[in-house]
Amino acid sequence: MADLIGNFSSKLSSFFPFGRKSAVGLSIGSSSIKLVELVKKGKVWKLLHFGVVQLPEEVVVNREIVNPVALVECIKTLVNQMQLKNRQVCTSISGNSVIVKKLTLEGAELKDLQDQVFWEAEQYLPFDISEVTMDYHLVSHIPGGKTEVIFVAVKNAVLDSYLDCVSKAGLRPSVVDVDFFALQNLFEVNYPVQPSEAVALVDLGASSLKIVVVADGVPIFTKDTALGGRTLTEEIERTLSLPFGDAEALKIGDGGGGTPQEVTDLVTSMMENIAVEVKKSLDFYHASSSGPLISSVLLAGGGAQLSNLSKSIEELVGLPTQMINPFNAIAYSPDVFAPDYLNRIAAIAAVPIGLALRAGAGGR
Repeated sequence: MADLIGNFSSKLSSFFPFGRKSAVGLSIGSSSIKLVELVKKGKVWKLLHFGVVQLPEEVVVNREIVNPVALVECIKTLVNQMQLKNRQVCTSISGNSVIVKKLTLEGAELKDLQDQVFWEAEQYLPFDISEVTMDYHLVSHIPGGKTEVIFVAVKNAVLDSYLDCVSKAGLRPSVVDVDFFALQNLFEVNYPVQPSEAVALVDLGASSLKIVVVADGVPIFTKDTALGGRTLTEEIERTLSLPFGDAEALKIGDGGGGTPQEVTDLVTSMMENIAVEVKKSLDFYHASSSGPLISSVLLAGGGAQLSNLSKSIEELVGLPTQMINPFNAIAYSPDVFAPDYLNRIAAIAAVPIGLALRAGAGGR
């Protein structure tokens, strides 16, 4: 659903001109930034470039930029490494500064829809309406004269900080999206959509667990929780009195030698916590939504690569669970990208590829 949301047109003025040959997605996370460039060949998108740079500690904290100078330098480094020619990008924002809400309006006339959406949505904002940029997408008209919309709001200060860093790095942010919708874009390009079924897309990053339930082309449920891979690293760091880098290496099994039992226990506990959080969210969806039953769970994000995480979620939730494959329908050159390399980056490539697909929609 590449044309859903993310335009924030009051903040942005330039869009992709017709006929541009490539589309670029920039994902700014808490631990790394990822940059993807796709090119369209006929009806098929092809991977042209992929790059990732790790961020120093305390650059992005709780999904807010606290060291813009360091972030700009990291983006510049990545752009130079990739020798990126197309400087127009789609980037995204997530976290507590972003509100995503599905609204049902009574008898909304099309000409008055924006005023009604913003008036209705104001009650859901935890901050003053003057401090946010808002947008919405019309989902459908339903019986009884009602209208369903997806509403999005983001704090101006956070939005401006992202746009400022991207611009200072020499890029032109043409579209701002939300991670939930980037995941949906990726899913719909790579997997057949079954109208009678819903799918839960779960992204586990360094500092967040994001869940979006997609059904019939609509994100009907979203949840963003401050639980991520960094939590586990910090637990290992504290338990074993290690530097952060050494704790991270042990977490991903790159510490040399065997894995200490304390680390194994912490990883097991973390996987259980993640599985419980996913189950609670999906149980809430089923209890509060009239949408279709969820048929499966797809995992993305660097934290989702924890060994046996998919098995833990599948056993607790009772649904087939597997890692998402961003390259089911995204072509690539085997001479440039070895299959083993694509397998390694698949989890972290999901959101930036979804953003590039959004950019390729032409900024609609």
